[in-house]
Amino acid sequence: MVEITCPSCGRKTELIALEYEIPYFGKILLTSINCGCGFKHNDCIVLGVKEPVRYKMSISSNKLFTKVIRSTSGTIKIPELGVEIEPGPASQAFVTNVEGVLERVRDIVLMAMRWRAEEGDSSAVERCEYILKTIDDVIEGKKELTLVLEDPFGNSLIASEEAEKTNLTPEEVRKLKTGLTVLELSGLSEDEIQS
Repeated sequence: MVEITCPSCGRKTELIALEYEIPYFGKILLTSINCGCGFKHNDCIVLGVKEPVRYKMSISSNKLFTKVIRSTSGTIKIPELGVEIEPGPASQAFVTNVEGVLERVRDIVLMAMRWRAEEGDSSAVERCEYILKTIDDVIEGKKELTLVLEDPFGNSLIASEEAEKTNLTPEEVRKLKTGLTVLELSGLSEDEIQS
């Protein structure tokens, strides 16, 4: 345990950090902050880096229970729907299945549809309705979609022999978001960077 300053109230609180070995992810660091003011933050950080990877698989009703492991640096795409779930600074890793990915997309689309309806954007609402109907059609076995999972650090996985696995090129890796906050240190001297 390490004592830190709470980012919400400024009081001293404890940061608990534990390292674990997890199947598919390798070594991870679990962190937890709980302050008396009510601030809480828990995170799971993958400590290893592997070859940049892309998994691609056709998804349908008979593949809903296929495991999907997304690290904090993984990007999920469903090209037919124009869906891209990219990592950001608050990204969290998760283990789910294809149906869980579709439900996450459904939740986001429902929220976007409410916002667009409030703004009176009928074309955006129609687009959301189309995406929701397509998700229902996949679950009911009427349609197939493509699920793509890309990870510049190689820590994500679609756990199926039917998933096509390819390595990403350096150019493809540069186009992906990692979810990491990068500090630019240009213009600083070596002494300033080390202090």
